[in-house]
Amino acid sequence: MMKEAPESTLVEFVRYNQWANQKLLSICMNLDEAMLKIKIPGAFGTVFETFHHLLRAEASFLKRIHGDYPHPSFRWKDNPSLHKMSGYAAQLGETFLDTLNRVPPTQNVHEEGEGWEFDYQARLIFMSLVYHGVAHRTDITTFLNNRGIELPELDVWGYQSEFPDRFEATIKKFSG
Repeated sequence: MMKEAPESTLVEFVRYNQWANQKLLSICMNLDEAMLKIKIPGAFGTVFETFHHLLRAEASFLKRIHGDYPHPSFRWKDNPSLHKMSGYAAQLGETFLDTLNRVPPTQNVHEEGEGWEFDYQARLIFMSLVYHGVAHRTDITTFLNNRGIELPELDVWGYQSEFPDRFEATIKKFSG
């Protein structure tokens, strides 16, 4: 019997990014509002500002590929809640998964501005999505850990633990 071919690593990376964003947003939604408004030293800003930046960047990545992006149901200038941002993060994640099904990683992406043009493969965007997400989630988790807030593993091993079937992962324990 032939096994079904595994999904591409790019698809799993996008799923991981979406999962980690949602896990951290969910945790942060339960924190004191004052904690979420403290500037994170050496990072982008507060937890709110960091998520704001992260999600707007994800939308801009989609715009680079498609020329447009999913628009949120809120206005950024109204400082949406983390709950509203979570809904938008889910929408962006689904759009990225759809994009992976329709856009070959080697498809050309063209950008231009005043006095410059830049051409590259779409996979650079997919890689940027994951790298950018890891960097800013690390800023937030480091900040929260330093304030005594215990967090679950949000790395790929935590993701694998939550979805072992995706990795055909099994653990065998032996006594003795």
